Amino acid sequence: MRSYPTNSPKAVSRLLALTMIVDGHLAPSELKAMRASGVLPKTALDEEAFDDVVQDLCEDLLATAARRCSEEVEIDGRLLDALLGEVDDPSLRISLMKTMLDIVHADDVLDTRETLLIERAFKMWSAPQRLHAA
Repeated sequence: MRSYPTNSPKAVSRLLALTMIVDGHLAPSELKAMRASGVLPKTALDEEAFDDVVQDLCEDLLATAARRCSEEVEIDGRLLDALLGEVDDPSLRISLMKTMLDIVHADDVLDTRETLLIERAFKMWSAPQRLHAA
């Protein structure tokens, strides 16, 4: 899996893309919800660059999939934590979480995989930050 600089437009976009495809399909209403959120202009990525991030994510997920023989791709918890950890700015996390919630509710179907992603992000992002000794 590619890594992106912390709080970078690509790191944010990858989490948005993951939110859209985690249930196994990308619904047009989810794309519409993301566009309506206005988050893409904030990331300094246009829709073409976002599409590239989506494609890269899909390629990376297929290359690192834990269950490739089934119809579903399973994402390892450590990998998911690493992806979520690429966004550590508190205000960016709040904005991203709002958009992620808008996306998962856009198609009026809350899939278990969407719920797990949101719960994991909320748990990780709301945990107190650990202080590192210098």
